[in-house]
Amino acid sequence: MPRFRSIAASVILCSVLCAIACSQAFNSYTRRVWQGFEGLPEQTVQAFAQTGDGYLWIGTTGGLVRFDGAHFAVFSRQNTPELHENSIFCLTVARDGALWIGTEGGGVVRYDHGQFRSWSTKDGLSNDFVRAIFQDAAGTIWAGTDNGLMRFSQGRFGRVDGTAAIPNISVHSIYQDRDGRLWVGGFPLVCIDHMVARRIPLGPELSQNMVKSITQTQDGTLWVGTVVGLNAMPPGKDHFEPVRGISSTVRVLRQTPDGVLWVGTIGQGVFQLSGGQLTHITAPAQLPSNTVLNFYEDSEKNFWIGTQTGMLRLTRSPVSIVPFPVQNDADFGTIYEDRDGSFWIASAQLFHLRDGVIVPESLPGTRGEHVRNVFRDRSGALWIGTDGDGLFRIADGQITHITSLANNYIRAIVQAPDGSMWVGTDGGLNHLVVDHGRFSVQAYSVADGLVYQSIRALLIDRRGDQWVGTERGLSHMRGTSFLHDPVLAPLAEMKIWAIHEDADGGLWFGTRDSGLYRFRDGKLTHFTTDDGLAGNAVYAILEDRDGHLWMSGPNGISLLNRKDLDAKAISPNSRLALTFHSVFEMEGNTEIYGGTQSSGAMTAQGDAWFPSSRGAIHVLPVRRSLLSPPPLQLQATFAEGRTSVTTGPIVLAPGNSRLAFSFAPIRLRSQDGLRFHYRLDGFDKSWSPPTSARTADYTNLPPGKYLFRVQVFEIGNPDSLGETAMEVIQKPHFYRTWWFISASLLLIALAVFGVYRYRIRQMRSRFEAVLEERSRLAREMHDTVIQGCTGVSALLEAASMDGTADRAGILEFAGTELRSTINEAREAIWNLRESNGDASDVDAKIRRMTEHLSREFNVPVTFTVTGMPFALTHPRAHDVLMVAREAVFNALNHGNPLRVEVSLIYGPNDFNLRVIDDGCGFEPDSHVDRQAHHFGVRGMRERIERSGGKFFLETAPAKGVVIKAQFPRKHREAQ
Repeated sequence: MPRFRSIAASVILCSVLCAIACSQAFNSYTRRVWQGFEGLPEQTVQAFAQTGDGYLWIGTTGGLVRFDGAHFAVFSRQNTPELHENSIFCLTVARDGALWIGTEGGGVVRYDHGQFRSWSTKDGLSNDFVRAIFQDAAGTIWAGTDNGLMRFSQGRFGRVDGTAAIPNISVHSIYQDRDGRLWVGGFPLVCIDHMVARRIPLGPELSQNMVKSITQTQDGTLWVGTVVGLNAMPPGKDHFEPVRGISSTVRVLRQTPDGVLWVGTIGQGVFQLSGGQLTHITAPAQLPSNTVLNFYEDSEKNFWIGTQTGMLRLTRSPVSIVPFPVQNDADFGTIYEDRDGSFWIASAQLFHLRDGVIVPESLPGTRGEHVRNVFRDRSGALWIGTDGDGLFRIADGQITHITSLANNYIRAIVQAPDGSMWVGTDGGLNHLVVDHGRFSVQAYSVADGLVYQSIRALLIDRRGDQWVGTERGLSHMRGTSFLHDPVLAPLAEMKIWAIHEDADGGLWFGTRDSGLYRFRDGKLTHFTTDDGLAGNAVYAILEDRDGHLWMSGPNGISLLNRKDLDAKAISPNSRLALTFHSVFEMEGNTEIYGGTQSSGAMTAQGDAWFPSSRGAIHVLPVRRSLLSPPPLQLQATFAEGRTSVTTGPIVLAPGNSRLAFSFAPIRLRSQDGLRFHYRLDGFDKSWSPPTSARTADYTNLPPGKYLFRVQVFEIGNPDSLGETAMEVIQKPHFYRTWWFISASLLLIALAVFGVYRYRIRQMRSRFEAVLEERSRLAREMHDTVIQGCTGVSALLEAASMDGTADRAGILEFAGTELRSTINEAREAIWNLRESNGDASDVDAKIRRMTEHLSREFNVPVTFTVTGMPFALTHPRAHDVLMVAREAVFNALNHGNPLRVEVSLIYGPNDFNLRVIDDGCGFEPDSHVDRQAHHFGVRGMRERIERSGGKFFLETAPAKGVVIKAQFPRKHREAQ
């Protein structure tokens, strides 16, 4: 039994050590896994290659994939006719930049300068199942199929095996060693030197000679993986020896620059061979699957592992996670460094981290309460804050449970210079004084001056002042009194989650979503992502001995030089250089915690520790090497939905209302540290603020030529910029083109000249009309009033002479002539007065006119109005009045009527004027109005048509006269 127990203990110890070795195998890497639901067409990843433009090409069983580090573009039979088979088995990039693709059943495909071309058995291949493609030192392309070794020459593949010099080979791997010999593995393994093959036996069994992979390490050793294990032939040896510990199919072999040989197997995961030591790495803790199909190291030194259930990216990083030993889901987490260098980690349960190992911890006397945070005071007592059960103090083996607090949900614990304790809770601030084992508690709430009861952070500065960060602002306390600092007013209503005092006495406040604040020399300075921060949420602020600030947030961990921040506070145009470790560089769905102290710890050696959902995040004080900016792929989307990736000018049709640019950096490691700014030369006056967004939208661009420029930089290296540009031409509408504008200007000039000539003619015409009117008035006065008066004067003189016979007849004739003269004068005066007066009330004026003429000629003249009258413009009213007057006057003066009827008839869309008399009438066709001093029929017709109306005349001898005028209700007046 003792011997059995000793053996069992040894087995358990070996298992533990093996588990620790597995868990620490990738400690120098950050991990990121992609599977089918994240963009891969299928999860089985069989091959990798990187082209000169930076893209990573991935061969899967569901198609060929191009990857820029964030987005997948899939090429398959559905969208690429040259791909006759979706399953991609191998990939190789030739020195001329062409990508060679080996498929399982579709032959060989080459991708070069955006074009695909395929070769199959119809083009010389011996078999369409291509397992290996290789380019030797001379530049020759070799392809291995299930049925032969092929060489590419003059655009065709030709078979080289199946001869006396080279036997038939079922090829799975091709490799050229340092001596220029070509090793071809499959069945069998052969070494070809100057086109003469030598068969290399690996063992007596058939399975021992089924080769899947071949490589040569830096020390010159040749390694061959078979379906039953790994074989090695060191320099100076002439045969292979099996490597113990690996018994499954070795699908892929790759040595990294650090000298580690990576061995990928089918079903046994990954083995690492370094310094004679073999380390075994398995799923699910470290790998997506134990079936490993390929390894690849890209130009950025990322190491890619293709498996049956996804691909894994390993990136060397100073960040690692010491994982919890059990699944641990919690909504908060804290980490606190104890005096002995160990760490207390509070999450769903309490853990103790010592010597790199996390173990669950149960403190005596705490009865398993949910612990939120841990704090050790200067006397050595350990304080335990719980989630709803108050505070525990463990000192000298004694446990004290304190629940007489403002609230029993503990968020922060600090110690004052006088040894008293300050405890922040969800419901207020508490001051605890310990006196010979007895506790007194003073609670402070909003009623006492606290800005808000929910406390997130506490700090006692070097002067002894208390700073309290809450969910709704910052409180400053001196002694037992709260102070009011007007300069800190911008922090009102802010969620203050972190407070730090730097080595020079400056205070730093981290907010949940509003960035970082610095308070120094009575001045408050605000920093956000616009100033170069990686994010606006700050969970913890730590400072190392070199004056660097470490800040955690939901997106990752930032390292900044405090002097850079101080310089930016003085000169806002200065740049911040920072190192940013994104959560996406870390394993799985890592969530960093904050909002409960302590949210971070800084060791004396400068190591930073932060709590997370997966364990303790450990960041070594090593600044990452700065990478050059990545290349950018730029494409534009028009309003019509069309997308262009051309490098030539983008020509927008007239009226294009929207133009959107999207830009994608080609970087295979995490892209979270990249920032962009852009401008449209000719439209934007300045560069946009730095942003992580990868789109730019423009609407309603004026016609013209523009140049869209976008720059990319690392937030840790803002002075190193990468840029790409695209020319944009916004075509104008035809009416905004130069020829149309020129023609329009010419037409406008002609129109202005025409208007000028017209106005000149109009002025001349008016002047002539005035002269003519004056002449007409003169003639009227001369022919009527003056002549009449002259005639009457002559008659009167004749009647007054002595001896004149028939004096009575002469006087009667003189009276008749005088009345005629008066009528003519009255008519002239009427024309002058009514043509220039107000004619807006046409009904009343026609009525007055008819009454006047009825009395004058002693003939009944009636006037009636029917319908609903509506207002007329002054010119139309005047024309209607003049037409009515002329018609009535002509009837009375020339028709000898017994009765005259005048009527206005209003309709919904027009109105009518009618003048009817029962006089002598006339013959309309033979009637010619030769009396220049009468308006006449022609004048009435012209007035009516000028007002948009129609003129009707009905008359015959002895039948009277009917004059009708029909006017539309609406008419645009002639100018």
